[in-house]
Amino acid sequence: MHAWAARVTRDWPPFHSESRGGWRFGLAEGFTKRANCALVEDPGADVAEVTAFYRGHGLRPCVQVWPGEEAVDARLAEQGYAVVEPTLVLARELTERPRGPGATLVSDGPTERWTELFAETGVSPEWADGVVRILSGVTAAYGVHESGDGRGCAVLDGESVAICGMVTARAARGRGVAGAILADLLAWAHDKGARRAYLCVVADNEAALRLYRGAGFEEVSRYHNRVLAD
Repeated sequence: MHAWAARVTRDWPPFHSESRGGWRFGLAEGFTKRANCALVEDPGADVAEVTAFYRGHGLRPCVQVWPGEEAVDARLAEQGYAVVEPTLVLARELTERPRGPGATLVSDGPTERWTELFAETGVSPEWADGVVRILSGVTAAYGVHESGDGRGCAVLDGESVAICGMVTARAARGRGVAGAILADLLAWAHDKGARRAYLCVVADNEAALRLYRGAGFEEVSRYHNRVLAD
C-alpha cells in the first residue's frame, strides 16, 4: 500500500476494514469516498473483487489510486471506472510553533456550532452525523472561530497532525477566518507534540490551495478516485 494512502486512511478511518484479494476494503455506511473505498495492496489485484465487494454492500465501487499504481489505474479504466475528484496531499514541517491569533475555540469534541456549519457544505444531517462518527475513531481537536463563522479539525497521530473539516460560512469568506483557524489548529498541534502537518485538498479548489500554500504547505503526493460508472 502507498505510504500516504496508509497515513490518510489511519487519520480518516472507516468503520470497518478488511484485506483480501490484494485489496484493503473500507466501509463507513457510504459516508465519504475516503472511508468507503478500496486501497491497493497488490498491484496485480483483480478489479472484479472491488466491484463485487461494494455492490454486495449496496455501495458504488470506488478505488483510491496513488502514484505508482498506474497499472491498476489502467485496469480500472478498462472496467468502466471513471476518475473522480483528483486530490492533492499538501504538507509542511512544524519545527517551530506557528503564530496563531488565538481566535479559535478548540475542544475535544464537536460543539453545536461546529456541527451546524455542515449546512454551509450542503450535506444532510445524516451525512454530518456520519462524518462525526468517522472522527470519533481518532484523536481529534475541533476548532470554531470566535465569530462562529468557521471551523476546522486537527487529527493528531504522534508527531503528525492532519487538518480536515475546514468550513467557512459563505458570508464570511475572504475575511481571514479560515487562515486564523488553520494557524490556531497548527499551534495547538505543535503544543501537543506534532512536528509535521498535512492535509488533502481537491485539486481544483483554488481558494483552498491559496490558503494552504500561503500557510507553508507544499504538494507531497496526490491521488484520485476511480468510481464505477452506473
